[in-house]
Amino acid sequence: MSTALGWTLLIVQAAGAPQVRGDPAAIARAVDSVAASAVAEGFVAALGIAITMDGRTVFSRSYGSADVTARIPADDRTLWYVASTSKSFTGFGVALLAQRGALRLDAPIKSLLPNAQWHPDVHADSLTLAHFLSHTHHINDNAVVMSAAFSGAIPEARWPALIAVDPPEATRDLIYSNFGYNVAAMVIDRLQGGPGRWKRYLDENVFRPAGMRETYARVSGLDPRRIARPHDFLADGRYETLPFQKTDATMNAAGGHLATLHDLARWTIVQMDSGRIDGRQAFPMEAVTISQRLIARQTRDQAKRFGFFDREGWGAGWDIGTYEGERMVSRFGTYSATRSHVSFLPGHRIGVVAMSTGGIATLVDVIAAFTYDLEAGRPDAHERLAARMTELRTRFAAGRAGVARQDSVRAERQRRPLGRPLTDFAGDYEEPSFGRITFTMTDHGLVYRWGALSGPVEVFDATKTQLRIEVAGSGNVVGFTFANEGPAQTAVWQGVTFRRVP
Repeated sequence: MSTALGWTLLIVQAAGAPQVRGDPAAIARAVDSVAASAVAEGFVAALGIAITMDGRTVFSRSYGSADVTARIPADDRTLWYVASTSKSFTGFGVALLAQRGALRLDAPIKSLLPNAQWHPDVHADSLTLAHFLSHTHHINDNAVVMSAAFSGAIPEARWPALIAVDPPEATRDLIYSNFGYNVAAMVIDRLQGGPGRWKRYLDENVFRPAGMRETYARVSGLDPRRIARPHDFLADGRYETLPFQKTDATMNAAGGHLATLHDLARWTIVQMDSGRIDGRQAFPMEAVTISQRLIARQTRDQAKRFGFFDREGWGAGWDIGTYEGERMVSRFGTYSATRSHVSFLPGHRIGVVAMSTGGIATLVDVIAAFTYDLEAGRPDAHERLAARMTELRTRFAAGRAGVARQDSVRAERQRRPLGRPLTDFAGDYEEPSFGRITFTMTDHGLVYRWGALSGPVEVFDATKTQLRIEVAGSGNVVGFTFANEGPAQTAVWQGVTFRRVP
């Protein structure tokens, strides 16, 4: 039968009770229409959508441009940067080791990382691997995370010693961060024989059994034209391509994979179907259960809901929550104007992959919610969508106005004299736990390089001798101190002091 909203309804059994369900082909047509219209309106530069139902991919399509400047369209071969969705890979890799008896999630972290060094105020004796997987370790993680995710300035082999720099947090709340999954990778490395072995382990034990042939924890060796680049949203509504500032050194276990829609769709299937895919048991059911079992509950009200989705807490690599009362397992990610949404409703055997670059990141969540509403046969699915799209248009217009204001403010800052020549800021500055930042004078002004990161330098506050650099699409302020006349002696970033190298 059909409804006034125009999609076919099927009667299926779920949890022993009959339920109205949307037809896969009709869902695909509706989502395709919405996604194409959203890209045509300029909400994002590129968009990739895949829908999986009942063990198969029922829809997969890319829209827009993987690289606007080079005029490279997004297509089936596009590699999307998944950002923090990588935690689901690493968490499941740990769950496999637990299922095989190679480790326990409740094992003391000191027994798993006997060579790691800890801050004297951190009580590592009371911490388990589960604390790190569930973001309840209560350790400030700036040193490891900065190198792992952004700069790559400190090599991975030194991270176990770098932990000693990180003091405890003054809270007992669950606080999301990358650190726990960097620590989990160190545990995998120790079991597999050395730094960086977690990458091979995931290739051989997670991606290959799942049939994910184009999921990579590297950038080297890949055709750069396949990568969906981050894009900057301009005041006139256009996009321009930004550098993809990831290198092999910053493709880390908490956020560091490129994958096709095809592979990410398979990831939802094998996870929602208890390890089965293509009619075979690719993974033990127990490993999937371990990965998706709740370890710790959210403690802060603002973290209990993300967009349209409720979040109960954390498993091993997954957010555990609900959508409209139905159990939902998800993992999202954001990095430098790229956005990743991977989720599924196990009870309904439906999953959504939604990837975007540039523009309004929450578009992917709107499309995912619409897909789930259609599958559930909700009569107000289109009305909900219309209201959410109207809100996105309002935000899109506000975003354009905000970019124009920001551009004006930044231009005005450049006109204010620093009181000393830019050459006084040029030089190398180093901090043992964060590496070296180099500021260099060019014909176009001051530029910086910090490991994998690089870009132009702007004036932020001339009266305070503060400059501004971009780190993964976010403005960062760097202050400088001077002894007297002559070059700066230190550069201070987020409270960390880098000293000039003679």
